[in-house]
Amino acid sequence: MNVRTLAPDVFEASGVARAVLAAPNAVPGLVIPASLAEIPEPEERFAPEERAELAEALERHASTLAPHVAVLDAVRSLREPGVCAVIAGQQPGFLASPLYNLHKALHVVRLARALAQAWERPVVPMFWNHADDHDLAEVNHAFVANENFDLQKIGLSSMSSGRQPFSRVVLSEDKHRLSAIRATLAQLHRGEPHVDEALELFCPRDGETLARAFTRSMTELLGPLGLVVLEPDWIRPSLSRALADLVGRPSAQDGERGLEAALSAGAAAVRALGVEPQIDPATAALLYRVDERGRSALRLGGDGLRYDGEEGSRTRAELAALIVQEPDGWSPAALTRPLVQDACLPIAAYVGGLGELAYHAQLIPLRDFAGAPRTPFVPRFSCTLIEPEVAASLATLGLTAEEFLRARGAPALENDESSPEAPAVIEALRGIAARAAREIVEQRAALAELDAGLAASLKRTADQVEGLVEKVCEKAERVHQNRSGKGRRHLRRVAHALHPRELPQERVLGPLPFVARHGKRLVDELFTHVPALPQGHVLAFLDGAPEESQ
Repeated sequence: MNVRTLAPDVFEASGVARAVLAAPNAVPGLVIPASLAEIPEPEERFAPEERAELAEALERHASTLAPHVAVLDAVRSLREPGVCAVIAGQQPGFLASPLYNLHKALHVVRLARALAQAWERPVVPMFWNHADDHDLAEVNHAFVANENFDLQKIGLSSMSSGRQPFSRVVLSEDKHRLSAIRATLAQLHRGEPHVDEALELFCPRDGETLARAFTRSMTELLGPLGLVVLEPDWIRPSLSRALADLVGRPSAQDGERGLEAALSAGAAAVRALGVEPQIDPATAALLYRVDERGRSALRLGGDGLRYDGEEGSRTRAELAALIVQEPDGWSPAALTRPLVQDACLPIAAYVGGLGELAYHAQLIPLRDFAGAPRTPFVPRFSCTLIEPEVAASLATLGLTAEEFLRARGAPALENDESSPEAPAVIEALRGIAARAAREIVEQRAALAELDAGLAASLKRTADQVEGLVEKVCEKAERVHQNRSGKGRRHLRRVAHALHPRELPQERVLGPLPFVARHGKRLVDELFTHVPALPQGHVLAFLDGAPEESQ
């Protein structure tokens, strides 16, 4: 594996992240370390019994996955005073997608090892599985490229929306067609030397929850490096204690409005940079009630917080009491989760993407209000994997990977070949479809004599017929282009490999195709190139892919 490091601006960051990175000291208290020396050694905040409770809970739950011994050694070390952690987190994507899950996890391990060496004490790498989240539409699918260089969406059937946390969404063969998904993936990656290993690693199993499938995959893939993947339910009692303390905490100056004042101050600090905060605390969910119906958000309103559509409200003291009484029925939201994590875990640094930085930047006043540490934020490792065929196509196009990425997947090509004339069958099909649609619509008056309702839907039926044929024609055109216009064929391969769906590779593609081809050794090889504090976007040229000249 050869690597090149590009400037960090190869991909555009959000307005908030750009403003924060341009002036890191503009948000007082926000630490974005440029060196390991700028990450302070955490002071001991946990009593021996708290550490014992944490280590016992993590070991009990992690052991059910039969993890590598390095995982168990890591959680057991948390019993010792002064042992701390580096953490990242993400929603449990289907097939462990997308790739930035892998990149975050590798970065957490690298930074933990660097700090352990600098501080001469254990530092545990952790990955927080956001199993409390409930937006199924974001995590119920993955994208893979097929033999025609098209992106194919592989998704779980009967799962498009819902309010249940991912930790409660149980996958089954009958409902979600797990065997059919596995067979499709096996066909798409047939001939790859490690396809069986990859399918066993990433495909969910009958009876697993959506969250547990992710935890198992990441633990099997990265457990040998000592990564501890944890789910919120594993430490729910301590999470709820921390959430109750945060919600119910008054301040001497503002009383019960102290929480609201801290949130407002954080948003104001971001607005002072000339940008709007990533999450507006005035309308954002701050915590969720979880019951048999799923998650229900509570937001600022009335005398404290209220449910959506509710006329009344609950004071923060009342909510804190409810959380204490029913600790299993509550979970934090995006703005409160980082503080709750810090209250429960001895975290030395947080590794996250620039989207996360955008809302972490507004949390400093809330951290101070809650008495939580100002945990340093380390922008995560960012990487594009380049296979030999993709590198060859770039060379044919006369482009470098950097040029392609900076053009957002739409570069101007010199001597671009015009597409050869499409086969006659494609236009013939379109003509047949158009005539059929017209003839169907012409029967509307006659059909109305039988049933007016049927006649009203006839135009829609005609459109559907024409639309279905058009989809066939579009696929035929792509196959034709792949077989003829050389430049277009190479451009399609590169686009769907490096900038799929007009987004960075690591935000769309998952690790399964790469592990199917290269095996788990890909993880070890990539890990050797992950810096503790990344300085740019990395291009990783895989086996046989030529490294581009500098």
